[in-house]
Amino acid sequence: MALSQFSSFSGGAVSQHIAEELLMIAKKAVVFQQIAEKAVMPSGEGKTFQFNRYERLNLPQSVLTEGTAPTSTDMSLSTVSAVADQWGAFVEISDVALLTIKHPLLNVAMDLLGYQAAELVDREIIKILLASTNVTYGGAITSRQNLATVSTDSLSDATVQKVITHLRTQGAHPYEGVHYVGVIDPGMEQDVSASANTSFVNASAYGNAKQLYNGEIGTWRGVRWMTSNLIPKLAGLAAATYTTPTSPVGTFAAANYTVTTEYVSKATGLVEKYTADTAIAFAAADSLAGTTPSDTNYTYKIYIGIAGAAAGTVMYQGSATTYLFDGIPASTAFSILAPPTSGTTAQAIPGSGKTVHFGWVFGKQAFAAVDLMNLKAYVSDGKAIVGDPLAQKRTVGYKLMFKPVIQNQNFLERIEALSAYE
Repeated sequence: MALSQFSSFSGGAVSQHIAEELLMIAKKAVVFQQIAEKAVMPSGEGKTFQFNRYERLNLPQSVLTEGTAPTSTDMSLSTVSAVADQWGAFVEISDVALLTIKHPLLNVAMDLLGYQAAELVDREIIKILLASTNVTYGGAITSRQNLATVSTDSLSDATVQKVITHLRTQGAHPYEGVHYVGVIDPGMEQDVSASANTSFVNASAYGNAKQLYNGEIGTWRGVRWMTSNLIPKLAGLAAATYTTPTSPVGTFAAANYTVTTEYVSKATGLVEKYTADTAIAFAAADSLAGTTPSDTNYTYKIYIGIAGAAAGTVMYQGSATTYLFDGIPASTAFSILAPPTSGTTAQAIPGSGKTVHFGWVFGKQAFAAVDLMNLKAYVSDGKAIVGDPLAQKRTVGYKLMFKPVIQNQNFLERIEALSAYE
């Protein structure tokens, strides 16, 4: 729709049109959201939602004794709860830009915000899924740090067979009673569609009998596979350089610590790289100093491991007492005077020079996306208001309130592997 046509609409009509366009774009672009269980919270009931599930009953272990009642079987209720978050964004366009730029800026802003809203929802789902507890690694590997050889540790037929075995053993329900659903990144996509995987059936061979998921690439081992280029890859880098100056005076104890730098993508807000742990021996009253990397596509977090490791020992960053200094820009000198007393935990760090790819296979009701407030679009009508008395700007924006949550850890399996296609 051209800008001149917008001028003939009332503010409410424009807002309605943009809301419809945003929702259409979001529906077309999302991958994870389309396979999530959908739930809507009624307004006026707070921000916390809850899913309840009665677990299966254990089978009797003994035959009945004539005339004697058996022991009552207990029913077990599992609960999953979360608090909805509100998100939103807007674009401001000046009246001069609207008059002098040939592109239909309101339309462009509408499109970009629609894609952003779609990616935002999937990004938040990915964050939750990256914390899922059931993991299968490529090849015969049993930990992320040990993924080392592309030829053996990439996604293979044997890896998928292990995943399906785990899900079926755990009682995960297939979608439509037939297939599980998998989502993988583009590198894994090339691994699974390689000619060596003869059991892979390309989606183009389905015919018209099956409706495809957005981004669906084919079936393999009873799984309908989709691909998403929003899934992050996690690269392990060489150890960074830190120093332990005595000025400014710090309060570190005389002990051994480990330090690592985390790279957080500005584009997606997802973690994409870690430096290898650096083991540092602190003297009493030392501080920690260094400079963040120069790549402006990232912000950086500094993690300090628990004190007490032997000199030269690289500590695993999974300790609950691993701490965080957050949001440092590129090329920024930092000085940390003391290990904090609270914080978040770093992920397991891939081997130096290795890039880990992620994928998932889901059973039905593995995870949900709960809306407290559906996406709403807003557009200013270009009239003079307080704060803009000369009507010098227009704004287009949206907001929504939602939260993804894992409903049943046993109904999904995360895959971590290397890929031959970087």
